[in-house]
Amino acid sequence: MSSISPVRVTGLSGNFDMEGIIEASMIRDKEKVNKAKQDQQIVKWKQEIYRDIIKESKNLYDKYLNGDSPNSITNKKAYSATRITSSDESIIVAKGSAGAEKINYQFAVSQMAEPAKVTIKLNSSDPIVQQFPPNASGASSLNIGGVNIPISEQDTTSTIVSKINSLCADNDIRASYSEMTGELIISRKQTGSSSDIDLKVIGNDSLAGQIASDNGITFTTDASGTKSAVVYGKNLEADVTDDQGRVTHISKEQNSFKIDNIDYNVNSKGSAKLVSVTDTEEATKNMKAFVDDYNALMDKVYGLVTTKKSKDYPPLTDEQKDDMTTEEIEKWEKKAKEGILRNDDELRAFVEDIQSMFFGDADTIIALRKLGISEHENYNKKGQISFNADTFSKALIDDSDKVYKALAGYSSNYDDKGMFEKLKKNCI
Repeated sequence: MSSISPVRVTGLSGNFDMEGIIEASMIRDKEKVNKAKQDQQIVKWKQEIYRDIIKESKNLYDKYLNGDSPNSITNKKAYSATRITSSDESIIVAKGSAGAEKINYQFAVSQMAEPAKVTIKLNSSDPIVQQFPPNASGASSLNIGGVNIPISEQDTTSTIVSKINSLCADNDIRASYSEMTGELIISRKQTGSSSDIDLKVIGNDSLAGQIASDNGITFTTDASGTKSAVVYGKNLEADVTDDQGRVTHISKEQNSFKIDNIDYNVNSKGSAKLVSVTDTEEATKNMKAFVDDYNALMDKVYGLVTTKKSKDYPPLTDEQKDDMTTEEIEKWEKKAKEGILRNDDELRAFVEDIQSMFFGDADTIIALRKLGISEHENYNKKGQISFNADTFSKALIDDSDKVYKALAGYSSNYDDKGMFEKLKKNCI
C-alpha cells in the first residue's frame, strides 16, 4: 500500500491580514449596495417628475381644453367678440352665447312673472279665531292644494305658518308672515300663469271675506258652505321693439329666459335698451392666460431635457444623510435631481410633437400668424408660443367664426381639426 504524500500550502507564513481582506470585501459589497440604491433613487425621482408633468398636462387640459370649463378655448363662446349692454340693468340684463346674433332692442316690461299668491291681513299676536270667528259649527280650516290645514283656538300667525310649511312641503307651497305689511303670505315657488293655488275656506265666512277683499277674488260656495277659489300666477309681459321699429310681444312664465342664444334676466318693470357692442377683452385675456400656462409647461419640460447633469451630486447614501441637516439634504437632492432627464426620449418627443403640430408646415404658420400666434423667437423656448394680443383681437372683430374654426373647430378628419383640438391628444 503506497503512502499518501501531504500537500503543503506555502506563502501563509507571512503577515496575513484576514480582517483587512474581509473589510475590503465588505466595502466593495457596500459600495455595490449603495450604487444600486442610488440608481433606484434616480429611477424614483424620474417617475416623480413624470407624474408631475402628467398632472400639469391634465390641469392644462381641464382648465382650457375641456369644453365645459369656464376658461375653455375649445368652446365657441370663447371666441365671442360681442357683449350686450343694458341702459338700465335694474330692469333687464342679457348675455349672448355661441351663435348669438347682434341685437338692438328696446324692452318695455309691463308685468313681471309672479307666482300664484294669496295674502291675508292678520294681527301677528292674537289667535286667528279671535280675529275671524268661525261659523256656528265652531270648526274652521283652510284647504290649500288639497291639503287640509285645521285652525285651532290657539293658532296664531306663527303656528299657522308652521302648519302650512310642514303639511304643504311636497306641494311647492310655502307660507310666511310680514311684520312690515301685517300679511300672511301663501305662495307657490313656480312663477307664471300655470302656477296656481286651489284654495278652500271651510267653516269661516269672515276669514273668506277678508281673503276675497285682500286679493280681489270671488269665492264660489257649495252646498256645505265651503268657499272655493283658484288663484293664478302671472306671466312676464313685455313689448320688444327692434332697430327697424318692429314690435314683438313676449309672454314668459319666468323672469329669466333664453331666445336666439341670448339669456335674458328681467329684474323689474320699466323700459331699457339692449345693444350688442364689440368687446374682445375677455376672449383675448383668456387666450393670453392659456398661452402663459402652456408656455410655462413647455419651458419646464424642455428645461428637463436640456439641463446638464452634475456628476458632483449623486443621490445621498443613508450614512451621508445621517451627517447632514434637513436643509442640507434638501439642497443636495435639488442639485442631484437636475439633469437626470437630459435628452429623455419621451419628454423630448412630447415637446417636438407639439411644436410640429403648431408650426410644422408653412401654411399653418401663416394662418396662425394672422391670428396673433407664432413660434417663439427665442430658440431656447422650444415648443412655446408668442402671442400678439392686438392681432388676435383684430382677428376676432373681423371674423370670430374663422378664428374659432382655425383654433378650436372639430372635425373627424385630424388634418381639418383646429389647433387646440389637436393639442388635446398630447395633454391626455
